[in-house]
Amino acid sequence: HTVLIVLYIISLAGGTLGVIMMSQQLFQRRSRSVMTVMIISLLVLHTFMLLSIPFRLSYYILGEWKFDRFACRLASAIIYLHMYATFAFYVAIIVARLLHLELRKCCTTAWVGAVWLVGALVITPVLLSYYGTSKPYKPSECFQFHRELQEARMVMANYCLTGILVVMSAVLTVIQLTVIYRVAVKYWPDINSHVEFRAQAKSFFFILVTLVCFMPHHVFRVYYIQNYNLDKDQKLLLYNEVFLALTTMCCLDMLCFIAGISH
Repeated sequence: HTVLIVLYIISLAGGTLGVIMMSQQLFQRRSRSVMTVMIISLLVLHTFMLLSIPFRLSYYILGEWKFDRFACRLASAIIYLHMYATFAFYVAIIVARLLHLELRKCCTTAWVGAVWLVGALVITPVLLSYYGTSKPYKPSECFQFHRELQEARMVMANYCLTGILVVMSAVLTVIQLTVIYRVAVKYWPDINSHVEFRAQAKSFFFILVTLVCFMPHHVFRVYYIQNYNLDKDQKLLLYNEVFLALTTMCCLDMLCFIAGISH
């Protein structure tokens, strides 16, 4: 569990620092741009996820779950909700820049609000109603919901989510690289002096985060589901947890925002 502890500590420390610094920067700027609305949404998402990390750390350090079963399910579900919601906002930012969409703040706020309402009032309650409830678990254990993979609906859900993320990431990567290449050729050699090139290059940051943080988990997830029954010593389970912990590293994007890399 040492690797898990290190990854979660890095995410917690770096993510918390990024959230605090970005919050201060947004308060000082008082910007009302569309990008600011997106950043605030990511900021809130990261905050919820960061609040769940101490629960995970306590379990991996102590080797025993000290809280109730609902807290275990909630802490486990948050990391998945955070990952897919973050990916959704990344895609929205990338597509908006690719299509040069100049959305009004009111439209963006309404869209973001709708996403939050659906997530909070529909997806989260449904997930918590079924996640980790079909099998009996020891009170002292947590994050052991791999036995849920015996359920056909869980296998199907995992395959669907993996397929959607992998396909969308691959398509966006190809499109984004193509656009960057065309813009670079168009404005060469003074590419850095053009706003269009800088905007498209910065959009690739979100794709890079997806490829580094989210893609490994989903690719391995397929292998894990197919070989779950052969994992007698639970090595695959540990690898799966490590890749899941890697997804939390995306919260370091706030530090990149502050550095001006991605916005």
